[in-house]
Amino acid sequence: MKKIILFALPFLILSCARDQFRIEGKYSVADGKTVYLIDLGLNDTLGVTEVRDSSFSLSGRGDKGPMYVYVGNGKERVRFILEKGTVNVDIDERTVSGTPMVDAYNAFHKRFYSFDAERNAERKVLAREESTMDPDIFNLKWEELNKKYASFQADLADSLIRLNPDNLLGAMALEDLSNKDFGRFIELYDIASEEVKSFPAVASRYKSLAPMERTSQGKMFTDYTVPSGNLDGTPAKLSDYIGKGKYILLDHWASWCGPCKAEMPYLKKTYEAFHGEKFDILGIAINDKKEDTLNSIKELSLPWNQILNATNQPSDYYGINAIPHLILFAPDGTIVARGMRGEQIYALVSKALAE
Repeated sequence: MKKIILFALPFLILSCARDQFRIEGKYSVADGKTVYLIDLGLNDTLGVTEVRDSSFSLSGRGDKGPMYVYVGNGKERVRFILEKGTVNVDIDERTVSGTPMVDAYNAFHKRFYSFDAERNAERKVLAREESTMDPDIFNLKWEELNKKYASFQADLADSLIRLNPDNLLGAMALEDLSNKDFGRFIELYDIASEEVKSFPAVASRYKSLAPMERTSQGKMFTDYTVPSGNLDGTPAKLSDYIGKGKYILLDHWASWCGPCKAEMPYLKKTYEAFHGEKFDILGIAINDKKEDTLNSIKELSLPWNQILNATNQPSDYYGINAIPHLILFAPDGTIVARGMRGEQIYALVSKALAE
């Protein structure tokens, strides 16, 4: 079992007696280049200075408490927690150090992403054995490997977030966690303070991930209505098709989406093999003009049912922010899987029907 390190928090005792922050920076650009200090929470400019001899400095009162900021110009910038004390920023290297909260986050961040390197090393070993393994066993081992390291990262973030449920250090760790384990992210979001919940990156991730958690594998489908989703302009519901005793593969697509069209041969192969009393495919066109959708259906010779004119419903109810996106529903409406592509589609449907 991998040992997860709990972080002590040196910032609980601040060493700087004065209510002041100071930023000492390195930026290898021409003299006179402007450097901005921006409060990301309020989108407010806290300070402006210029580079001299590849260096710059900024200072001000820190009596507002820690703030989430960036320092730099345009895309050349570094984000960090600004608190009382002196912080050293290297815009060239995108590094920052020097104050307790910054150093605590650096230690966390280094360990958190080191798990990615460890996982990738194990992936290479497993990939060398792929040709000697049954595809189902290989896919299972690959998924178990991903879950193992996501769990290590989630445990590490969990420890820091629970120790800091009401400050920016916890918020930044929660943002990192959202990219690795959205189930744990939702769980910890629910116990976080309003300050952490309102952290811009956390609030944005929650808005997109909460629907995904509610509609993850094993959950019952969430119904919604597309007002003019049927061909004749009448309302269409997911429940018109899902939960009716068949496996339903729901394909989110659009006529303007190249990757969506690239998936159609795999969908046709699956449809031709399994369409019948136990299985069907349902397309749902997102942010697409009706005439364009209908032209593509004809051009691609798509034989399955379609819901037209969907706008924000798939995103609001299922957290779908990119297409193509496939979801397989069981005959009772339970979600079997989501996010599969290519040859995975046929294999997953075949396995589900066999079971």
